[in-house]
Amino acid sequence: MGFRNLEELQYKMVGKSPEYCMRMLHGNYTGSTKIVPEPNKYYTFVYNPKTPNIEYDQHPLIMSGDVFPWGFTGYNVHWGEIRRYVWAGSSNLLEMTEQEFQIVSQFPLARFKVS
Repeated sequence: MGFRNLEELQYKMVGKSPEYCMRMLHGNYTGSTKIVPEPNKYYTFVYNPKTPNIEYDQHPLIMSGDVFPWGFTGYNVHWGEIRRYVWAGSSNLLEMTEQEFQIVSQFPLARFKVS
């Protein structure tokens, strides 16, 4: 589990787009991706909701909450609140340590969109 060279990545992401930064993050991930998050752990992933006309963060950075048959909840640091994520819209959850989460939270990953 984990990332290679997060501190080095931080400098490469200055002024870059959220898409570029997410690709760089995925490219430096050394762990295996998850499908189901574990409560109280840290993740980022690509999210594409199925509900029309909702505002969402395509690159959530979360501390996971509860897991349900429909999906899961997580505290999204980009929104500053708990959000809901459905299974069909979530892919390739990258788990990270609290220390990695603190570093990654400084990356320009937030990508707010409307479905």
